[in-house]
Amino acid sequence: MSPDHDPLPAGFPEWRDGPPWVMAEMVASEPRLAAQILAEGEGRRRVAPLVAATLSRGALIAVTGCGTSEHAAMAFADLLGSATGRQSLVHSRQALEAALDPWPGLLVAISHEGETAATVAAIEAARRVGADTALITAAPASSAGRVVRELARTPAVDRSWCHTVGYLSPILVGVDVAAHLYGGQLDPGATGGYLQRCLAELGPGAELAGRALAKGSSVTCLGGAADHVAARELALKIAEGSRTPALSHRLETFLHGHLAAVDSSSGVVAVLTDPGAGPRLLDRTRQALAAARLVGARAILIAGPFVPADFASQLLSVPPLRIPPAPALDARAAATLGAAVALQLLAVDLATARGTNPDLIRREELAYREAASQAEGTIAL
Repeated sequence: MSPDHDPLPAGFPEWRDGPPWVMAEMVASEPRLAAQILAEGEGRRRVAPLVAATLSRGALIAVTGCGTSEHAAMAFADLLGSATGRQSLVHSRQALEAALDPWPGLLVAISHEGETAATVAAIEAARRVGADTALITAAPASSAGRVVRELARTPAVDRSWCHTVGYLSPILVGVDVAAHLYGGQLDPGATGGYLQRCLAELGPGAELAGRALAKGSSVTCLGGAADHVAARELALKIAEGSRTPALSHRLETFLHGHLAAVDSSSGVVAVLTDPGAGPRLLDRTRQALAAARLVGARAILIAGPFVPADFASQLLSVPPLRIPPAPALDARAAATLGAAVALQLLAVDLATARGTNPDLIRREELAYREAASQAEGTIAL
């Protein structure tokens, strides 16, 4: 659909009538971006010391954000908790909740462009209760950047509003901080090379999966344990990019009621990449896919390298999107990065199959611009 207001307001992403979308170009840039983020080491230098000091005194760390940044915050918290063994002290929080009930300790805020009102409010509330504050952003001169103690800059601003670089960049900072805290050191070139391999190996399967999902009218994304983060981000990318109604559920939650809303017009995508997944989680994922197929839904799987080659093969609508192994990376870091690439490719290909431009997340339409403005004002606390 062409914009209903021409020209679009200043600051909007480039409008294109068809692919390649800007979103796809941003995904393709991520291997190079990964190498740059790790080589510059902003998180290692600026955020890791605050994290280490906070954990050493047994204080809480909250990682916060909104939208895609909230999901990046969830991944960041999982990486930190896993690396340090201090899961009880590291938590992800939605930004408005963090603003309404601030914790002492450390707040790590994630805001790609640094202007999200709820995230700025969370930083200000944390400061009022004496917490340390840090920000991961591509916009250091932003509103959020002006109110934090420490800041880690990521080098690329997403040129599409269906953010992909805005998700992967803070995750890469989290991977770097986590490695530093347990005494490891990442090879920037090897990490960028792994993401390039993910793009090459996942691309054909993502295109098939996108076409399959485009035949339906809704998508449900499932993930247990740490995979719930990728499932949530996938649902958001699908809704933003292809305008397909999409929900995310924890694996077990789906099987306790939400299955009733799934039918032959539905797609179900299960994410199974968490290296901590044991036999029970594999079995439960298989049961969820079987249940979806019994009611006629299209079944898609994003699988980690530990998932058996024949896992649920008779249940899937297309071959699984299988994330390659990464011997040079921590298993949890590789799973988080690989799942990010898989979900982004799938979201781009679904948008392409449905003929929607993902880059403006529908704000080329006046009504959606006006609706979005309702969420962009200041938050009084």
